[in-house]
Amino acid sequence: MKMLVESVRSRLQMRRDAITAHPDEWEPVSEESPRRRLSAPTLQLCAVTDVGKCRSNNEDRYFLSAEGRLWIVSDGMGGQAAGEVASALTIQAISESMHAAGPDTGAVTGLCLRDRLVAAFATAQDRVSAHVLKNDGCKGMGCTAIAGVVDGDALHICHVGDVRCYHLSECEFKRLTNDHSWVWEKLVMTGLLTPEQARSHPERGKVTRGIGLAKQSGVEPDLISVTLKPGDRVMLCSDGLWEALGDDEIAAVVGSDGSMRQLASVLVDRANAAGGEDNITVILYEHSQTAVDLPDVGRNASADSSREEE
Repeated sequence: MKMLVESVRSRLQMRRDAITAHPDEWEPVSEESPRRRLSAPTLQLCAVTDVGKCRSNNEDRYFLSAEGRLWIVSDGMGGQAAGEVASALTIQAISESMHAAGPDTGAVTGLCLRDRLVAAFATAQDRVSAHVLKNDGCKGMGCTAIAGVVDGDALHICHVGDVRCYHLSECEFKRLTNDHSWVWEKLVMTGLLTPEQARSHPERGKVTRGIGLAKQSGVEPDLISVTLKPGDRVMLCSDGLWEALGDDEIAAVVGSDGSMRQLASVLVDRANAAGGEDNITVILYEHSQTAVDLPDVGRNASADSSREEE
């Protein structure tokens, strides 16, 4: 959908020039407070998670690999500490699985990465399910999750649940994912509700797919692949963001001037200002001409918000 003005084109070119002009001036950023965590391992990438205004703990987790080409957002479910455990185990399983699979080679790199993502989600499903069986206090826990991998100019997205991916290319802002939720599948996809109306539906949190959910024997993630152009921006987020802010407002911020660190922080601040009813997590990435093929995703992660919880 066309949501941004034509002048964004010139601003995107200015940002591309800025990225290549001073690549050596950037230092990785990591910030943490009792309510917020921020990681910006590269100039083109930033992740922020915030507890929001109405929750006492944060069940969201994110992961950024050291080279900045693998990103994960996980949103826990299950109440009290169980959601945090599910998110942490999922982040750990996906990142470790992507690293353990080893480097891709040959002309089928994209296919290999897609297969590896699906296998990583299956590993997360097994690990969370096994934890539930061993711990009575974790019955009913699970999480939604989304992972993105950039390989050269190819972006591969794998997700389950109502975590989302958006893509800004020139003046076009698109949601790449469809929610695995009762409201989306039964009401939005059938035309009974608009996506905007679904944001406030009382049953919007009822997901139909996730990791560790007792009602499913496995996990069936969706896979999406797109080609990125220099200057394109990609955003992964938990439902705490898109339920608080409409797509038009998200698009306006993502398409604005500023660093990924600044814009990701603005998105979280605005979600809090709109009520902050849920935990809020955003990963924001800007594609540059310096992107190279990924030698080994997941290695030596330097910006990981997950905590191991056994």
